[in-house]
Amino acid sequence: MRVTQNAFPNQLKYQLGELTSKQALLQRQAATGQRIEKPSDNPLSMRKTLDWQNELKSLSQYQENSYRLREALDASYSTISQMKKVSDRVSEIAILADGSKGPAALGAYASEVNQMLEHAVQLANTKHSSGYLFGGTKSAQPPVATTRDGAGKITSMAYQGTSSVPQYDVAQGTSLSIHFPGGNSTGSGNIGILQDSRYGSDFITHLIQLRDSLDTATASTGTTTGAAALATIKDTIQSKLEKDESAFIDIFSIVGAVQSRLESATKVAQLRAQAIDPLISREADADLAETLVRLNEIQNAYSAALKSGSSILNTSLLDYLR
Repeated sequence: MRVTQNAFPNQLKYQLGELTSKQALLQRQAATGQRIEKPSDNPLSMRKTLDWQNELKSLSQYQENSYRLREALDASYSTISQMKKVSDRVSEIAILADGSKGPAALGAYASEVNQMLEHAVQLANTKHSSGYLFGGTKSAQPPVATTRDGAGKITSMAYQGTSSVPQYDVAQGTSLSIHFPGGNSTGSGNIGILQDSRYGSDFITHLIQLRDSLDTATASTGTTTGAAALATIKDTIQSKLEKDESAFIDIFSIVGAVQSRLESATKVAQLRAQAIDPLISREADADLAETLVRLNEIQNAYSAALKSGSSILNTSLLDYLR
């Protein structure tokens, strides 16, 4: 086979270039600890790594959502717990207010219920973070608006929010809501904490009715009007307050279930993230010991190529002519 004069130098140049590229790659892997830095290093491993990194970002967002939702749920639970205490106390007053009480006691009850009413409105308009807790999807405005008489007493309330509530993603294909609307007359969806047609609850309105009946009984003690007001409390308002109580109790059970779902979703996301980390490491991280061995082999091959090539290139036909 005929070999041209430039064949060997060109071949040696090509081989040295290949060895130099391999040395640079292995040196970079040893320095960075990464086996792949760009798609051309290993397209399949790069694709797997990018997919897993994207999944990690999604899992991180799900966990962040769960943490923020837990804070909002805790705030809702605390507020509803205070409403439940108001409900417990006014129900007790409704039972205590009977014909054996004089105007002083009935007046004190009326005053206390009025204070409880003001407190309930304040709780209903609780704000958390950047929005009101119980306004449904209308979280930018106070959910409860009140009308007052000349003496400053609340005479009626209106719910200004929606019965629908926002949903949040806590896992792939899984969303939930931690909010309760102030009112819900649709017959479905989350329970309204103040008004709900399924229970017949209308908490603030029932507080207004109890206070007004106590005011009437106080002003008309010993009269037919006063007796009728006390009878209204016993025969009508007590049962209404019981409906409010039932709604609160069911809300607490739902809060517990949502808390469990949040904890479960957070745990699943954490475990999945822990499982993905070693997969990314396996595809992207360089085995330092193996990399150093291969780098040493390439360096030896490079030195041998230089030495042998130099020896051959220095040999000429003229060396054998006398």
